[in-house]
Amino acid sequence: MAAEKDILACERAGARIVSVLDDDFPKLLKDTADSPFFLYIKGQWPPNPLKSVAVIGTRQPTEHGGIIAKRITTYLSENGWSIVSGLATGCDAIAHRASLDRFGHTVAVLAHGLHTVTPKQHERLAAEILDRGGALVTEYAFGVDPIPPNFVKRDRIQAGLARGVVMVQSDLKGGSLHASRAALDYGRILAVPEPTERDLAKQEQKAEANRVMAFGSDSEKLELLKRSPRDNLEGLFILHGKDDYDKLVSSLEAA
Repeated sequence: MAAEKDILACERAGARIVSVLDDDFPKLLKDTADSPFFLYIKGQWPPNPLKSVAVIGTRQPTEHGGIIAKRITTYLSENGWSIVSGLATGCDAIAHRASLDRFGHTVAVLAHGLHTVTPKQHERLAAEILDRGGALVTEYAFGVDPIPPNFVKRDRIQAGLARGVVMVQSDLKGGSLHASRAALDYGRILAVPEPTERDLAKQEQKAEANRVMAFGSDSEKLELLKRSPRDNLEGLFILHGKDDYDKLVSSLEAA
């Protein structure tokens, strides 16, 4: 009965269910050790799903964090990359919007069923993503409402759908670190912008994770990313400025 109910709900919403056995299931996600067996999707996958990158970050970026989120997403979109993010306020919304502004493709990964949009203020953004050929994706069935543990699980799917994660800005306990850690667990790229001089001078808490990953010792980085001393930080890519964007794309393509 539950399966029939899901199928009927999908039909009514113009959505569909794909399993890891289907050709339509994203290969990048399928290759992860903890991939969900089913995905609920509304909208369209990118023309080239292998050319996907996640752009995520704090819900309360600094002024420079917001500028960087827009700048790097614009660059990636103009170079044909589909942008994966989580529809949250702050960096996520900036990334989705920047992609749409450049007529790019973007995927929003949700922490609940497709019957709702969280936060409510992003209902229009979600609708525009669909209108522009993008997608809303979740592992949760219709009727499953957002609860805190779902957001942590959702974050791994953001990383799983992408060749790498750009973590724009985060404090030391930010939710964006879940997807950042997952990217390294999956053997993919984790790109982190170096904090600006102004954010460093102001000791901005929302850029503290960036500070540790850019300037901290290896042991500090391993602790923040929850890696063991046996793990290396090979996938960690520090963005010092716009001149590194080309190098990031080369690293993503090689990942």
